[in-house]
Amino acid sequence: MTDTKKLWGRRGIAGLAATLALITGTATASFAGTASSDPGPRLSGSAGGKLPKTFGPWAGDPVKFQIEARGGPGTTKGTFKVFHGKGRTGGVVAEFEGKITCLLVGGEVAVATGVITRGYTNLTDEKNADVTGQKVSFTVHDNGRSDRLYWMWGFMNAPINDCQGTAPILKTSHGDFKVHD
Repeated sequence: MTDTKKLWGRRGIAGLAATLALITGTATASFAGTASSDPGPRLSGSAGGKLPKTFGPWAGDPVKFQIEARGGPGTTKGTFKVFHGKGRTGGVVAEFEGKITCLLVGGEVAVATGVITRGYTNLTDEKNADVTGQKVSFTVHDNGRSDRLYWMWGFMNAPINDCQGTAPILKTSHGDFKVHD
């Protein structure tokens, strides 16, 4: 074999090896990039409306919910804020915020539970009752621009376990939630 053929043979093998390494590296980086850019289950957005007649003394009151959560059971991170105004007097019935501790997503429905880190309520005879440390639960049905949601409050004697929800019966009139699984 001549020196020229040996040189081209070595360059060809080296070139082929470099090309394979580049393709393999690009495919690996591309796959890794896809995996890390997919944040997994998540719930985000804000929405609200007026409470219907079935809410008795609170019927007509405006409510607003803001929730940002991602992850699954055991890995959830997120926050929530809740406002419940008094329709006729303009006062505040409840206002609190906290951390989401569990998120469970199935299709267009998400259940998120959490713990209040700061807030108060005027739901009972006790004015500005501190509800810090109480558990909450939210169930959201992402139905385009007409989402549904419901909630449970530990401070209203509702026993709440992680990722426990209810049927989302309140149809929102403004805002939008996005549920991704």
